[in-house]
Amino acid sequence: MYTTCAFCSGALGGDGGASSLGVGKRFAFDEWKSRAWVICQRCGRWNLTPFDSRLEAIGALERMAAQGRVAATTPQVSLIRAGAYDVVRVGQPPRVEMAGWRYGERLKARERERLKIIIPVTAVAVGATIALNVAAGGSVGGFLWQVPNFSNQLYVWSVGNRKVGIEPPICGHCGSIMVLRSKHVQQARLTYTTRQDLALLLRCPKCEHPGALLEGADAEQALRSGLTYVNLKKGKRIKRKAEEAASYVERHGGPEQLIADSARREITVSTLRGAEGLAMEMAVDEHAEVRDLEREWRRAEEIAEIADNLTLPPSIEQELKDLKEKRQPNS
Repeated sequence: MYTTCAFCSGALGGDGGASSLGVGKRFAFDEWKSRAWVICQRCGRWNLTPFDSRLEAIGALERMAAQGRVAATTPQVSLIRAGAYDVVRVGQPPRVEMAGWRYGERLKARERERLKIIIPVTAVAVGATIALNVAAGGSVGGFLWQVPNFSNQLYVWSVGNRKVGIEPPICGHCGSIMVLRSKHVQQARLTYTTRQDLALLLRCPKCEHPGALLEGADAEQALRSGLTYVNLKKGKRIKRKAEEAASYVERHGGPEQLIADSARREITVSTLRGAEGLAMEMAVDEHAEVRDLEREWRRAEEIAEIADNLTLPPSIEQELKDLKEKRQPNS
């Protein structure tokens, strides 16, 4: 099991308790779809567990849930406290219900992260302003009204300057290495290719020309980072938009259809606003997860096929047995 979040690169922390995962303090599992996640304590994102350990993890999480206390529940989703650990049990919820649990927690995590920057900066700025105000005889007091806005802009700036976790592409126009940060993705354009239903045409941060086309997993990773920044930049109060965004995904035929429609329209990431931006973030997350599961399933099928082919027909096995007996010395 990995030890850092696939989205924010922060340490997942914790020891996994009885989950068998060895990491994490918050978990989720869906026995219907055979999925298990470790929930990042920093950003609230759900990290899908590796395929080879998933069934064992689901069994362990079921036992943890059975021994825990239900803290909150809906018809299909339950939050269970198991000692120092949280376990989210997923049944077969509609998308809107699931959004409140999965993405609502993510938005709360963003707000907590924002406050970690805003509160200390505001405290320092207020103290400095008061000192200057006393020294200047009361002429700089008006600056206090701007402190909260300045602190929020500082947080958004810090998110925008996070590196995108992919191999930097080479700009096809100026030849420079495109070290991408989240803010650079806002100028990218969604598109598609004959091989992939989602691609991202990036604008080079140096020459500001279309410089590289990302496809598949790289496009998804870059788009996730860019949408996090855009959604923070566009709306300060987005806590209550999870259900609205989930409804938006449903109205557009599900995550794959929403992504395909947006790619065909070739929209720019920065034009996604409010619930539409969060809906795209949800859709890309789900699309990437399903793609990873499909890849793992195909790999497992290939291994199973090889194993099946190693089993010889009964007639051949009998011939080998006869030959072996003939070669044995008489007792």
